[in-house]
Amino acid sequence: MTSTNPPTDPPTDRSAAPITEHEPLLGRPGDVAQRDESMLARNLITGTAPLAQVGGVMLGVFLSLQAILVLQPTHTADQKRRGTYVHAAFNGLAALSFFTALAIVIWHKQHSGIPHFESVHAYLGIVIYSLLFIQAFVGFTQYFVPRIYGGVDNARAIYKYHRVSGYIILFLYLVNITLASKLRYGEKFIHLKTWGVVVAGVLVVIGTYPRIKKQKIQIFG
Repeated sequence: MTSTNPPTDPPTDRSAAPITEHEPLLGRPGDVAQRDESMLARNLITGTAPLAQVGGVMLGVFLSLQAILVLQPTHTADQKRRGTYVHAAFNGLAALSFFTALAIVIWHKQHSGIPHFESVHAYLGIVIYSLLFIQAFVGFTQYFVPRIYGGVDNARAIYKYHRVSGYIILFLYLVNITLASKLRYGEKFIHLKTWGVVVAGVLVVIGTYPRIKKQKIQIFG
């Protein structure tokens, strides 16, 4: 069910970083912007994105990372609209994979007689899955069903909170995978190495952070 008047953005984002012939490898947050003629897929490899991609593949957060990377450089109304649909598709696939993985872990522990919820990793996992559900609900409804927030303007007013919470959830992924690498289950059955997880996590951070447009997540002031 979609709104007849979905939230739209101005034709251009005047606060977006200028689009140059050569995007910076490492630069100020928000330096990378999608060129008007570029395909949306290019956002996945622009600027520092390749670093994040390597880390995402190593850690298994690839789909969630694509959802973030594809939307970050967009700045025109059309780019944002198309980016939002792709963002939602990636997040939908990510959620499906996460909950499938959860079901497999629960089944395996039950079948093997391994106790549940005996670590910080397990409890943080509950927090993350809860946040994922809220994030998905708010993200979908604020764009496609803005009337439940009192209209388009009210829905757009909470976009920045959705963006901030998305980055927080990504960070929590990294923390929880690191915690999993310290558990016997993670070491024995998933073969996680703490040093490898940390290196991959650093790649995700340095690949994602420079592409953040701070003006879009400014909550205070």
